Amino acid sequence: MNLQHLQYIVEIANCGSISKAAQNLFVSQPYLSKILREIEDEYHLSIFSRNKQGISLTESGRLFVDMAKDLLDNAKRFEKEFEDRRDSYRLRVASGTFSHSIDTFIRMINAIPDTSLRFTYKESSNLDVIHDIYTQRADIGVLLLSNKMSQSTFELLEARRIAYHKVFSNDIWLLTRIDHPLTQKTEELTLEDIYQYNLVVYPKHSDPDIHASESSMISDEPVTLFDLNRFKQIITVHNRAVLHNIITMTDYIGIGTSPILEQESLYRLASLPLPTELAAREKHDFGYSMYYIHLKDRELPKAAHVYINFLESYYGKRSDYDNRFSF
Repeated sequence: MNLQHLQYIVEIANCGSISKAAQNLFVSQPYLSKILREIEDEYHLSIFSRNKQGISLTESGRLFVDMAKDLLDNAKRFEKEFEDRRDSYRLRVASGTFSHSIDTFIRMINAIPDTSLRFTYKESSNLDVIHDIYTQRADIGVLLLSNKMSQSTFELLEARRIAYHKVFSNDIWLLTRIDHPLTQKTEELTLEDIYQYNLVVYPKHSDPDIHASESSMISDEPVTLFDLNRFKQIITVHNRAVLHNIITMTDYIGIGTSPILEQESLYRLASLPLPTELAAREKHDFGYSMYYIHLKDRELPKAAHVYINFLESYYGKRSDYDNRFSF
């Protein structure tokens, strides 16, 4: 099968004329007619029917041209894929909706400004991250798992032959703007302090019907730490940028994880520890750990190893992050 000859047939179909197609392709009309006859003979079909008005696709011809278009599109993607790979770092990261993984990603690309890159970064639910790794739509996945739900998640990962590596343990913190009144308190926060303000919520799963058979295995919402009826106003958003805008521009408070490095100077966000009356329960019920995951039987691209190195250096075993930001 000759891809160029398939392009010729598609061009004839697009033009509805062999002579016009020959002009567009810069070949002679007799030559193009010869190619058409050879292909029809090879596949034992008539691609075009001829009449006084010109030519038109037969039923078999319509199927042939549609499949030829698909094959040509796939060939283009194949060529582009390996053209982009030449002397390039390639990496596809899928992450849950938290800041540590994107902070690592940014630090990495800032460290290699002169390197040819082909990077993709996608945020979604934990289940979607696992699915992207399992279907090879991503090279590295980053998950934030509650201590309560981690074992069931590990079982799911093992069943799909996905390796998982712990980066750090994490706690639930309050998230406010850096000059919020709560940041000015010198004594420990209480629940009454918190209920004076309004709450903005960023749920982990925007569509509860997605992956219904598995979502209960690995989803857990820290918002249930609080009596939501005590808040006068609650806003639910499904975009992390919107969440940050509301927090930095109002007195609303949010619920997040331990802060990323340089969070206050970079994003004007402050993380405050929970009141003591919640902290003990939080540690048991809503403690979190971050993991990176990848397929066990698939070789990681070079850039994935670089990303893991940055993740470990800033937030993992080779950093003191775990000790600095835990209750």
